[in-house]
Amino acid sequence: MTKIQDTLAALPEEKKMLFVPVFGNVDKFYTIIYLIARNEHVTEQEKPERYEDRLQVIRQVRTKAEKLLDSFGLDGAEIVADIASDYFEDYVNYKEPVFDITNEEFIRVIQKISAV
Repeated sequence: MTKIQDTLAALPEEKKMLFVPVFGNVDKFYTIIYLIARNEHVTEQEKPERYEDRLQVIRQVRTKAEKLLDSFGLDGAEIVADIASDYFEDYVNYKEPVFDITNEEFIRVIQKISAV
């Protein structure tokens, strides 16, 4: 486990319960934020059609996730940055972790974040 994963795992139960309505649990939260960071990076690198629009949406979702964490009494920007740092650490070391999440689950959570 990474440092931020340890930090999230050590949160008091009442804080962990705040993640349930949107993310399901703290582990899924980590996965979602990691995948957001990966999507942002890949979009910046590959520059697909209308990539500026895609980046804008990705960044809006990331910002909403940060604000949601702030509403939990946590430092949203720092937590999201730490998870993004985990992604970049994996990227430079050619690691591609496999996550237990479907595209449908990912999209559902992104929609929930967007609705916040």
